[in-house]
Amino acid sequence: MTVLPPPPGVLVPDEAACAATVEKLRAAREPRVVVVGNPNVGKTTLINAVAGTRLKVGNWSGVTIEKREAHLTHAGRSVYLLDLPGAYSLSPHTPEELITRTAMLDEAPDAVINVLDAGNLERNLYLTLQLLDFRVPLAVALNLVDEARDKGLTVDAAALSRALGVPVVETVASRGEGTGELLERALRGATLGIGVRYPEAIEAAVTDLTARMAELPTLPPHAHRYLALALLEGDPSVRGRLAATGHTPLLDAADAHLAALDTEGVDALIEIAEARYARAGDLARVAVPQAEARRTLSERLDRLALHPLLGIPLFLALVLLVFRLTFSVASPFVDLIGGPLQDTVSGWAAAALTWFPLARDLVVGAIIPGVGTVLSFLPTLLVLYLAMSFLEDSGYMARAAFLMDRAMRGIGLDGRAFIPLILGFGCNVPAVYATRTLERRSDRVLVSMILPFMSCSARLPVYVVFAAALFPRYGSWVVWALYVLGMAVAFAFALLLRRTSLPAEGGGVLLELPPYRFPAWKVLWKHAWRRTASFAKRARTTVLATVAVVWLLLALPAVAGGKFATVPPQDSLFGRVSQAVSPVFAPLGFGNWQATGALVPGFIAKEVVVGTLGQIYLGEQAAHPAPLGLLAGAGQAVTATWDAIKASVSAIPTVLALPSLGADTSTDAKTPLAAALARAFTPASALAYLVFVLLYTPCIATVGALAQEHGRRVAWVTVAYQLATAWIAAFLVYQIAQRLL
Repeated sequence: MTVLPPPPGVLVPDEAACAATVEKLRAAREPRVVVVGNPNVGKTTLINAVAGTRLKVGNWSGVTIEKREAHLTHAGRSVYLLDLPGAYSLSPHTPEELITRTAMLDEAPDAVINVLDAGNLERNLYLTLQLLDFRVPLAVALNLVDEARDKGLTVDAAALSRALGVPVVETVASRGEGTGELLERALRGATLGIGVRYPEAIEAAVTDLTARMAELPTLPPHAHRYLALALLEGDPSVRGRLAATGHTPLLDAADAHLAALDTEGVDALIEIAEARYARAGDLARVAVPQAEARRTLSERLDRLALHPLLGIPLFLALVLLVFRLTFSVASPFVDLIGGPLQDTVSGWAAAALTWFPLARDLVVGAIIPGVGTVLSFLPTLLVLYLAMSFLEDSGYMARAAFLMDRAMRGIGLDGRAFIPLILGFGCNVPAVYATRTLERRSDRVLVSMILPFMSCSARLPVYVVFAAALFPRYGSWVVWALYVLGMAVAFAFALLLRRTSLPAEGGGVLLELPPYRFPAWKVLWKHAWRRTASFAKRARTTVLATVAVVWLLLALPAVAGGKFATVPPQDSLFGRVSQAVSPVFAPLGFGNWQATGALVPGFIAKEVVVGTLGQIYLGEQAAHPAPLGLLAGAGQAVTATWDAIKASVSAIPTVLALPSLGADTSTDAKTPLAAALARAFTPASALAYLVFVLLYTPCIATVGALAQEHGRRVAWVTVAYQLATAWIAAFLVYQIAQRLL
């Protein structure tokens, strides 16, 4: 066993206290175990492996922005695992670290699992030493040992366990290796461990402060030593917490100790930090005696991915490749669901509801074309989510944030602010909440206000149907250009806000680049399926309710003598209101009431735009389909499905081919809705419509998230300038496109 040098020394906990604490853990019927570690060490992956849960996993800092809980049964006991945000330190400098530290103080955990990156021990162990200042049994998961071996590192888990005085278990969480043993050791073998002994003057102050805390029942007993050290470090959040709870005498005692230490020439903050860093270095050398690492594959790949000139073009090319893959593979299934399958279901419904004309009109003329049109884009979203999850979990998205750091700093932000913007490509609502990971309030407000310009997945069905209708051979390029335009407008507004109402507050942020990892296909599928299922859930709730309301408004006559459910659409209440609003959009090229009417319910959810367009353009012709027998319909559906599978598979090899600047491989045959849109729009007016959909308010849920995070004023100001920006941009695009197309 390697002998550690005496300074800064070690602190072995009281044997009786240690035994009592460990016995309490073993006797607990429902132990609460918190999982703590640096960002990107695999905490969430480990919990998913242990508990079989599906918590979100992403290969960048800040994915877990709130503590989350998983429940499992182990050896007849209910166990609660709390997934805490990644933290480099429990002296909080970021919202993630504050959440983690608060949970350690308030949750009173029965045990802690500290997840370490086996390839970056010295950096990770600083947090470990802070955890040892709590009187909570600790077990260590030495994760990512496979990646450490790839670097040429040999980690001695047994030596690290002896030096820390706690169980250390090697794990590869992504493959479930060692996770069962880890949980067993955490519940039955975790101990208080061997902490850091600080200089004598500081230890004397800590002893006095903890003695005072022992007389204060309102303070968590497991955190006395940590709180004493935090007071000596001058931690403002701890001081504020104690001041707010009436512990002013304790603060006065800490100030007296600090004054005495200052008189002796002792800077407590520096001494405590140096003692921890020295101890972390000693522990790392014990665990990895030969720390000479060879050049990794990640480092070699980063020479290209992070190249100052090639990095950003490569990122944009990868995004384009994602859209080409999405169009090529998913288009046959979009045509299948929006065509033959929808016709089959309509025929069955017409046959079943022959004797109920009003119900038939609602189901066949509204619900099936409205909801069915939205659901037809599920294959597109599934392929997109698979591709985006691959980029996220592989570690590339963290590189994208790093690449954007220079551009973001030009508008007073940093690369870390790009992460919520990337999340906005999926859904703007969680992206707004993800701004909590940004340290400065002005950054959080600014990023939240520009986030709605990032094109969320709910807008994608609108892009796809218009691309198929008006730009069948260049659809992926049109969609790619819309995503880039959204980013450009977001950055322009960020610059404007920085120079007017939200000036930069200064300060820097650490941005970590995790190693490249090849994601497990099972994990990718879970992520993509969960996101697609969420979209489908909205289709059967929000979209279903909206199309029902639109059908009712289309059925209500707005002219004298009109009859319910038989009035021409343009003379319905919906048609007349849409006609009243449509002159506002006439300069944009789409002043017809059908296009305008679809934008209004789009405030509820963007996917409703496609559903409403399908209902308006297809409702009348879909309301009277030929009744279809069960067997005939099933045969038609099976044949069409097999044709779609063959078309999708044959399209895969052509994804990388870019003839004629990337002609799409999707078929030129249009779905009924695409054919109707091709007759109603010109290429110029279609582009203007797409730009308006891109830039106007994404949905009412995003507005609610903005109001919840930053207040109603910020929310409504964002809505106002988005509407103005969408109108102006669509007008300019229409005028330019008219002259070029």
